[in-house]
Amino acid sequence: MSVNLPFLLFAIFLLWFPRQWMRQGLSIWNRRKQRSERVVRRTEEPWNVAEPGDPAVRFGAEFKKLRNYVDVLRAAAGSVANMGGFGLEACVETDSGTTAMLAEVLALKIAILLVGLLIQTVRYERQRLLFFAPIFYLLGLSVGLCGGRAALFAFALVCTVNPMLKNPQGFLAVYAVTIGAFGYFFADNGAVRSIVAVVFFLLPVLLSMLADRPLVLFSRRGTRMPSVPS
Repeated sequence: MSVNLPFLLFAIFLLWFPRQWMRQGLSIWNRRKQRSERVVRRTEEPWNVAEPGDPAVRFGAEFKKLRNYVDVLRAAAGSVANMGGFGLEACVETDSGTTAMLAEVLALKIAILLVGLLIQTVRYERQRLLFFAPIFYLLGLSVGLCGGRAALFAFALVCTVNPMLKNPQGFLAVYAVTIGAFGYFFADNGAVRSIVAVVFFLLPVLLSMLADRPLVLFSRRGTRMPSVPS
């Protein structure tokens, strides 16, 4: 087994640092953006504005968040460094062609991605356990797992049907199906990588269901919590 240590550290850093660490670095951007949003909100279309307690994914709002773009880029770069692709070798490789060694290397790569996903999904905040839907982070992971074409086509398709989806759980469930299908056809070792991608996309949904907690979206003004009957 050969390890490219700089690539490995680069992948772990990008994949594992929590999203909330960006809060301080982007505070100046957010203050400027809040001023402009006071004007923009007056002219926004009704379909683009989330009502209080509305858990649906509103891309009109999500595409305005700089942190979402950072999530895509860091997850894509980290997952490609971890898994290899685009002409780059993976951070961990093996010269042995045995099935056992190949499986061990693949398991290590998947474990690195899994730890990063859990860090982005689960957070203990204000004395409560919260589960987030890291949609844009998962988009970046899908680039490393399934390739650029599969990631782009799957995201475009799920955005098209998003108006019919009522919450992040439904969004990620449909996203899991689409990335699995496109990954199977476009990715190298498509069967294995598409299965891993499907599991990753469904994991936040399953965790929130097991904990009986809602799956929520990231927000700089605090967590967007859907109303839950008492």
